[in-house]
Amino acid sequence: MARITKKESGLHIQVMDLVYSDKQLTQDDKEFIFNNYKGDGIGATGAFFTPEMLAWDFILDAGCSGDCIELCAGIGRLSYYQYLRNKPSHITCVELNPEYVMIGERVLPEAEWICGDALQYSPDRSYRVAYGNPPFGKINTSEAYTGRYKGSEFEYKVIEHASKFSSYGVWIVPQGSAGFQYSGVHCYERRESQKYKKFVDSTGWSFEPGCGIDTSIYRDEWNGTSVVCEVVTVEY
Repeated sequence: MARITKKESGLHIQVMDLVYSDKQLTQDDKEFIFNNYKGDGIGATGAFFTPEMLAWDFILDAGCSGDCIELCAGIGRLSYYQYLRNKPSHITCVELNPEYVMIGERVLPEAEWICGDALQYSPDRSYRVAYGNPPFGKINTSEAYTGRYKGSEFEYKVIEHASKFSSYGVWIVPQGSAGFQYSGVHCYERRESQKYKKFVDSTGWSFEPGCGIDTSIYRDEWNGTSVVCEVVTVEY
């Protein structure tokens, strides 16, 4: 994890002052929080928040005016833009980290915030769209996960779990998990890794690129990492 600068640390302190204040946050305040919050322990848990314009582009695929849910919501930037652009009838944000939930409730009080494990969440409603930027890779999960996918990639577990309460999903995943290459290459190409094939064989679902968002434009805007990912859509 890259160390933050003195300036970044100062901006992070200003973010937390805003969060803990009694001030009614303006849109500028909320964007300041999204752009300058560095995570609990300043990134110690490996949280990589979605870059601003990638989050804005993402809603082209994830746009919903009905009931929608974000899993592994972080501090809520994806759902914040969902709210600004589409005014959904209901947004649920599920996030395990209590500090993220506390900040999310400040920047997006219009959403229902759930502090808990996304893989254990069982809502009492169905959603038109489920979406998110879940943690990538091999992450230990609770024994409550009982999906058909038995591999170790956390993003696939989240995507499968969402099928229990949604008919459509839109997700940010690492390029190697997408089943195709679109970002940072000359042209779209199916490129199915072994881990992707295992997910497809287990679930019967495949990923498509939606409207086509080249995420490589934003690869240097992630907090503490440089990653090529893809926005994938899935019909459950």
